[in-house]
Amino acid sequence: MLSKMQRLPETIGRVGQHGTGRAVRHVVVIGDSVAAGVGVERGEDTVAGCLTRALATPAASWAIHARGGLDASGVRRLLEGPAVRDDLAEADVVVVSVGVNDLKAAHGLGRWRTDLDELLGALVQAAPAAVVVLLGMPPVAIFPALPRRLRVLLEARAGRMDAVGIDVARRHGVRHLPLGADLLEVADAFAADGFHPSARAHARLSELVVELLDEPSEGDADAVG
Repeated sequence: MLSKMQRLPETIGRVGQHGTGRAVRHVVVIGDSVAAGVGVERGEDTVAGCLTRALATPAASWAIHARGGLDASGVRRLLEGPAVRDDLAEADVVVVSVGVNDLKAAHGLGRWRTDLDELLGALVQAAPAAVVVLLGMPPVAIFPALPRRLRVLLEARAGRMDAVGIDVARRHGVRHLPLGADLLEVADAFAADGFHPSARAHARLSELVVELLDEPSEGDADAVG
């Protein structure tokens, strides 16, 4: 079923800025096809662009380092690139989208924990001044592209993976953002493939990230910065 899904391009525009003058905040979004803006035409309409617009007081910049199909270990390997490391070293906010490809590949929870632990550990080291936000597993139970039986199966696995994600994020001082069904209840929430979020859903996702950033830190065990 997933192999027959419509293939959509990644967004055009991997870097940008909102506001005028020197950017005082730098946002980096890293990860899989959601981070890469699959199904969203312009980078400024992805979660990276929308989040940067919200943080532009007076100016903020963004960079996207992502590729469709990457699992947690693949995202970890992205960090080896010098351009990625340079962006992370300057980042104030890092948003990580990962897990759906691990879910699709039926990776066991032990492998997921190990790969995510290595990824978040490397990210925290590479972006020492940033607040790092791990997006939770999406509400796959309402994805139009998936048949009902597969939705039920994937939803159960996603819930177990999310519990692991919460634990690993906490141990690294990373903020975990739960993604409930309300994320995709906005009008036209899905891209044309019925699987990836639309520009409107990206905008809503950026709002949830801003809300999380505005929440007070509960100490070093729960947040950085």
